[in-house]
This record gives sequence, structure tokens and C-alpha cells, in this order.
Amino acid sequence: MTPSSKPSPLKPSFLAQAPSLVKIAFRAGTGLAMFALITLSSVAITRALTAERIATNQEASAYRIVAEVAPAGHDGHLLDHTITLPASPPLGQPKPFTAWQAVTDGNVIGLVVPVATTQGYSGRIEMLVGITAQGILSGVRISDHRETPGLGDAIEARKSDWIEQFSGLSSESVHLDDDGIDTLTGATITSRAVTEAVRNSLQWYRERDTSQPPPQERHHEPGH
Repeated sequence: MTPSSKPSPLKPSFLAQAPSLVKIAFRAGTGLAMFALITLSSVAITRALTAERIATNQEASAYRIVAEVAPAGHDGHLLDHTITLPASPPLGQPKPFTAWQAVTDGNVIGLVVPVATTQGYSGRIEMLVGITAQGILSGVRISDHRETPGLGDAIEARKSDWIEQFSGLSSESVHLDDDGIDTLTGATITSRAVTEAVRNSLQWYRERDTSQPPPQERHHEPGH
């Protein structure tokens, strides 16, 4: 462009199109914002529904294993009768913990307590122990462990019936020998760890504060 030349004026056709371009850009931006809002809302709803489903499945799983060891004759609402107990080193519980009361006709007929030991061959073993009001084992189930597959993992009810030996025993009968609990082949350390933990739970139950509190109910919201 020479010094004497002047900028060419905008063509009328471009000026006429400018408002339309602004409208198009505004509509596109609005559309993207609405899409992002809808997407975020959908993700939030999906997460909420998934979390609720996971919680429901976890509760169902918890009820199943608690019910397997609870004293017979309870009212079927084990997860509603929870109780917080003080820390107990013999049970492997360094902090206050939750246990489940087996209740029938308003009376506590037993207790299911979480027990843990660090004496397993591969470390910590966690279990649930059911005990009747008379101090008799109603059942034991392993809830978590890292024992050797094919050997120590036979403590799981789904792997063998070894754990069933404890049902119906008192503390005097819970020991590893010919007259007590059979030792798992190739897993003596694992067998001893579980057996001692179960015996400790029975001794704890016998020596605990006998002024057992009344059943405690966990109230559900309507529709749950």
C-alpha cells in the first residue's frame, strides 16, 4: 500500500454477516456449556447410584458372613444390632470396634466379634467369631488373610471344611492336638495362629464385663 492509499472500507456484505456470526458463536458457546452441564450432572448421578449400589452389596456381603457365624435362633436383623466395644488387644483390636449382637425376642443370645492376629505365616489374619451367651463357639470365618495358596489358604470355608471344627467348642477344647483342632497339612503356623486367636476370643468373652448392654438398633431411612 502506497502512502497515499487509504484502507479499503468494509464491504457491506461482511457488515451484514457480522451479527449472524456473533449469534452463531453465542449459540455454539451456549450449546457447549449446556452439554458440559448435562455431562457433569450425568456423571454425578452415575457416581451416586454406583456408590449406593456398592454400599448395598457390601452390606449384603457383611450380613452373609456375620450370619454364617452367629448363634442360631436370632431375629435375622444382625446388622441392625450393632454395639461398639472398647479396644481389646487380645482380640487384635487396638481401638474401639463394632460387634454384632444376636437377638431374639429382645434378648441377646450371643455376639459376633471381629478378631485379628498378626501371627500368621504371611502376617495378619482377620476373622469373625460367633459366641453364644453360654460362651460356646457358634462359628468362625476368615475375612482376610495372605496365607500361602494351596496350603494356609485352607482356613477359608470355601477352600476346605477345616474352619468348621471350631463350631460347638468351648475355650477348653480349642487347642492344636489329637483331642482338639487338627493341624492343616503344611500350614502349622497358620493353624496355630487361627486357633490361638479363636481361643483368645473365648477367654475375652468369659472375662468381659458381664453387664451386657441391651440390643442396639441401627435405624434405616424409609425405603432402605
